[in-house]
Formats: sequence, C-alpha cells, structure tokens
Amino acid sequence: MRMCIVAVGLIFYGLSSTFAANAKKYSELYAKYEECYDSGDYSGSVTYLEQALTNIHTDSIFWFSDTYNGLAYAYWRLGNFDKAVDFGQKALNYDYRINDSVRISTSLAVLASIFTHQRLYSDAEHYMRDAIRFVPTNNSLLLARRYSTLGEILSAQNKHNEAINCIQQAYRIDSADNRNDKVAIRLSQLGSAYMQNGDYKKADAVLASASEKLRAVGNNTSLCINLIAQTKNHIALGRKADAEKTADECLRLAGQIGQRKNKLDALRYLADLQDSPQLYRQVLALNDSLYNEQISQQVADFEVRYATAEKEKEIAQQQVVIDRQQNALIVLAVVIAAIVVALSLFFMVRRMRRDIEHTEKMARELFVTGSQISAQTEISSAEPKRAAKLEPDSQTASQSDGAVDQSTVQTEKKRGVEIKTADNPEPTQPDIQLSPREIEIIRASSQGKLSKEIADELGISKRTVENHKYAIYQKLGICNNTELILYAVKHGIVKM
Repeated sequence: MRMCIVAVGLIFYGLSSTFAANAKKYSELYAKYEECYDSGDYSGSVTYLEQALTNIHTDSIFWFSDTYNGLAYAYWRLGNFDKAVDFGQKALNYDYRINDSVRISTSLAVLASIFTHQRLYSDAEHYMRDAIRFVPTNNSLLLARRYSTLGEILSAQNKHNEAINCIQQAYRIDSADNRNDKVAIRLSQLGSAYMQNGDYKKADAVLASASEKLRAVGNNTSLCINLIAQTKNHIALGRKADAEKTADECLRLAGQIGQRKNKLDALRYLADLQDSPQLYRQVLALNDSLYNEQISQQVADFEVRYATAEKEKEIAQQQVVIDRQQNALIVLAVVIAAIVVALSLFFMVRRMRRDIEHTEKMARELFVTGSQISAQTEISSAEPKRAAKLEPDSQTASQSDGAVDQSTVQTEKKRGVEIKTADNPEPTQPDIQLSPREIEIIRASSQGKLSKEIADELGISKRTVENHKYAIYQKLGICNNTELILYAVKHGIVKM
C-alpha cells in the first residue's frame, strides 16, 4: 500500500514538474512574441507563437485563446487575412468555452478589424455589432470604443446617419466618465462623419472644437488626422486661406512626430492650393519613398508567406507519412486479431470434436455392457425350465437304471447358482473409491438437477456441492455432466 502511494506521488510530481516547465517556456516565448510585435517584426511574432502552441497543455484554454488571438494580429499585420481570420475564429471558440464576455467581445472586434482591412464591411459590421452585444454593462470604456469603431465601419459603407448615431453614443459615454482624451477623439470622428454626410458647417464647428481638445491633451497623432479633415472641410466650404493654414500646421506637426502618411496628404493639399511645382516635387519624392517602402514590405510579407506555406507543405507531407504508418499498424493489428480468432476457433472446434468422440466411445461401451447383461438375463431365465424337465427323467432313469452320476448333479447345482446370480445381477462396483456423499451427488446430477437444487435437497451449500463435483471429475477423469451420467449407468450407480 505504501509503495502504491509513493508511486502515485511520484507520478503527480512528474506531471506537475512537466506542467511547470511548459508554463515557464510558454511565458518566455509569449514575451518574445510581444517584443517582436511591438518592434514591427510580425514574422518573428508568428514564429514564437507557433512554438508557444507546442508548450500549452490541452486544458489551458486561456493560453490557447491568447495565442490564437496573437497569431490573428500577427498574420493580419503580415497581410495574410485568411490565416488571420482562421486563428481569430479559433480564439473566439475558446472564448466561448471560457464564457468570458470581455474576451468574446475582444475576439469579435479583432475579426471585425480584419474584415475592415479587406474592405468586407458588411462582415465587419456583423462582427462589431456582436462585439457590442457582449460588452459588460459596467465596462463603459470598452463599450465607447466599440461604438466608435462601428461608426467608422458604417461610414465606409456610406451609412452616414447610423455612423453619426454610433459616434454620438460613444461621445456621450466618454463624456459621462470625464475621459477628456477620448472625448476629443470622438469629436474629431463625429466631425468627419458630418463632413462625409455633407453637413460641412456642423462639421466645421465640431472639428474646430475637437482640435482644441486634442491640443489640450497632447494627442498629436489624432490632431494630424483632425487637421487633414479640417483642410478638406475648408476646401469644401471655399475657405482657401483656412485650408492652407490647417494643411501647413499638419505638415509641420507630421514632420515632428514622423507621420509620413499625414505629411504626404498635407503636402498634396498645399501643392494643390498654392499650385507650387516645388511642393509637387516634394509630393512625388515622398510618395516614391513611401511606395518603395510599401513594395519592400509587401516583398517581405510575401517571403514570410512563402516560407510559411513551404513549412506547412512539409508538415502536411510528414502528416501523410504518419497517417500511412498508422494505417499500416491498424491493418497489421486487424490481421493479427483475425489470426488469433481463427486459431481460437480452430482449437475450440478441435476440443469439441474430441469431447464428442469421447462421449460416443463411452456410449458404445455402455451399449455393449447393456447387451451383455440382457443376454445373461435371457440365459438365466431359460435354465430353470430346462432343469424342471430333466428332473423327472432323471428319477425314471434312476429307478430303471440305478444311481445317478453324482458329478452331473454337482454340475447342475453349480449351474443353478450361476443362473440365480444372473437373474439378479449385482451392480459392478467401480475401482475408484467414492464417498457416500459423492454417490448421492452423482445420482442427483444424473437426474438433471442443478447444484442449487442438490444443495437444498442435501442441506448443504451450493459451493460445497460444486467442490464435490469438482473432486468427482478429478477422480473419474471426466470433464462434463454427460460423461458423469454415462459413468454412473455403466457402474450401476443409477439405473436406466
């Protein structure tokens, strides 16, 4: 017992040590993934996350959710949207198993963003509405962010009124919680939505208010976007001077914070407004630079996708080989099982045939013994009649001829004894010594009674009866009840 406890303890210790080692390895790989992702090395992020997957225990569904979401983000950044959606769906399935509404909402929002980048806005809208539905009522920050993103998706589909309603909802939520940085962003988004809807005057006031708040909170990235929107709105209103002012401010600010895309947009607006060849040359140079960077990134992404595809192809080929080996093992196991069954049936039939032959042999012996007994019985019944006939003749012969041969008389007497014995044959006693209890059990078994019935009749237990029957089988060298009955009849223990 003590050894069993020690063994179980060692097993649990080994399992816990393995789990701890896997958890440590997973944490290290996940940390490396985050470093790569933050530095823009998305291919490295994929590599570390795929290694992390091999160190996750099957029951660690939280880790699976985080890892699959990370792979969805990485492949999304690499432009491999099919794999991004696939891993996003896997993460969502694990989140449903966890039954965590925040996790479910996050995974749905990731899928919505991936579809947005593919310009599949209807799918993106569907997932984002579901993401809003799963946001807990007490998480106002997340709810405002979801409404804001849905507004942008609706704007891309030219559903401007719905978009304005969603952004206003986000604005009200952030305002109620005094999140000034978020309120400034929501106002900027709302102004852009008004502008896209053609309400330029309302857009002008909202965008101006948003720019002031963005300057106050120091959000220069969002301020650049706001200044571009103001420039477009000023042009739409015919205010060229205001448009040049906002475009110039955006150009300087984008250069300071390194926002090259916003800088290019500001240069384009200024070149058009001022009709300046010098600015056009700057636009072309910056555009070429950005284009070359984009091409380089696309080439790098293609190389990553190609390497990933080759790796998957290699894994698929290895899996085919493994499947073939497994199928071969299954076929071999089936063949071995069939051979074992066939051999078992062969030996079973052989044993049954041997038992039948043995039973037939005993039946023939019993038939011969019964025939001999019948013949002796007939002879013994005929001898007294013959003796009765011969006796008067003997007396007459003695009177006429004299004395009778004494030897003949003695012979007749002996024959009479033999005939008497034949009339009442005694059962042949077996050479094997059986106890009275065993003989009782043999007789009861010959009548077809079961062990329970014999036990009730003799007042003993069923187990005792079975022990006696086993001892009888051992003594007589038999193996079934049929042979026992034949033995009992042959040796006169029971009568036919």
